[in-house]
Amino acid sequence: MKNAMARPDPVDLRAALEEALRDYAIDLSRIAIEIGADDVILVTGLVSTAAEQETVMEAVARIARRANVRCELVMSLVFEAPPDVVYEAGIESFPASDPPCWASRSGSL
Repeated sequence: MKNAMARPDPVDLRAALEEALRDYAIDLSRIAIEIGADDVILVTGLVSTAAEQETVMEAVARIARRANVRCELVMSLVFEAPPDVVYEAGIESFPASDPPCWASRSGSL
């Protein structure tokens, strides 16, 4: 029989935290959730807005009631959009897409 006061498994808590962040539509590709020494759950990474940072902090606070969690998020001031291939092709081909300038030599058309 397990002790009712036993500490929860950090792996289960990490999974619960990841699920909570997915529920809030947080981009987990920019956030790392690791289990460190002494079963400390370490949350690091970048968030895009203060609201996103607050949401992550709230989820971490709920988990922190059951485990030792350290949150070290950084707010990224520069939004990194995924590459836009069409826009890049337009920029790269700009000189070739300029129409030639037609001017008459005599000054009249």
